[in-house]
Amino acid sequence: MSQEWDEVKHEAELMVGRLRNFCNDLLAAENSGALTGSQITFVNLVVDWALRTAVGIKQAMPDATKDETAEEGEAG
Repeated sequence: MSQEWDEVKHEAELMVGRLRNFCNDLLAAENSGALTGSQITFVNLVVDWALRTAVGIKQAMPDATKDETAEEGEAG
């Protein structure tokens, strides 16, 4: 695999971690008891989006590498 692809994978993994940390921070604010009902609704919406994005990134990664894996297997 190329150095560029390794960088893409690394950045994608970092983003997944950042999204999870982001969700944890928002949920901590929600659990503080200081937010209004509409603010909690917003937090839950954003957390849902962020978690779906993180899961989507993780699920898409194997599909993005299957061509390279097949080529490596064919060479051997």
